[in-house]
Amino acid sequence: MKQTILVPTDFSNNALIAARYSIELAKKMQAHVHVFHAYRPFTSAFQSPLANQSDEDRAKMGAEKGLAEFIGKLGKHADVQITTGTAKNSFIEAINHYIKEDNVILVVMGAHGASGTRKDLLGSNTYDVARDVSRPLLIVPEHTNAFKLENVVFFTDYQQGDIKSLNSFNSLFGNIRPSCTLVHIHEGKDAPTEDKLQRLEQWKAMLEKETPVKDLSTEMAHVPENIEAVNEILDRMDADMTLITLIDSRGFFKKLVHKSLARAIVLNPHTPVLLTSEDTE
Repeated sequence: MKQTILVPTDFSNNALIAARYSIELAKKMQAHVHVFHAYRPFTSAFQSPLANQSDEDRAKMGAEKGLAEFIGKLGKHADVQITTGTAKNSFIEAINHYIKEDNVILVVMGAHGASGTRKDLLGSNTYDVARDVSRPLLIVPEHTNAFKLENVVFFTDYQQGDIKSLNSFNSLFGNIRPSCTLVHIHEGKDAPTEDKLQRLEQWKAMLEKETPVKDLSTEMAHVPENIEAVNEILDRMDADMTLITLIDSRGFFKKLVHKSLARAIVLNPHTPVLLTSEDTE
């Protein structure tokens, strides 16, 4: 069965960037892309059944028209199969339906970059998707120009879920073989001790033993736990993707590096961010 990259759209520009990124990624992964829009028609107990049906028909026509226009902006891609659909359902329920019905290996969503404000539909659903969807989630910032995957930065806080994160990453991108650097942020006035440095090296050795990913690089970053420091690391390493483990998918950011830092990374991604959780299959 051919593998599917699932791309929800709200017809915004950042969703368009994510869809284009998905198409380039599909070429590398020999997958096909399914673009869908979820809508919920207005219904009211105070309206007649005929009026409610008219509203539903109008919502469906609007969704189909918007999706057709969106696909038109993507242009033709003869080397990638692109399918489309609309769903009269909630956003999360629609994604989970497609996962059950199709061989979905990755969900890709658009997001504003660091200079943007998150008022879009997809942005407001990011947390719910990461918490409730059993597939890896890739968040693509609006400033992403094109698909590139040479350097990956994996922020770790020594959690067991890192094993699943690397396995998921390898399953998706192993054939591309990008370099991967394991980064732990050491906060505080004092420089990291030799024991701290050794722990990172031991964690690297464990991950290389338990996953197919080899030749991991490491860096102990003695910087404040803030988004500015994270972005400086990503820029210095010329990162094309950021990898994060969600420790507790129900609590989402619980124990992950630092609650406000993780939130900032996801809400204002500097690079595409791949999120995996304990529930990721």
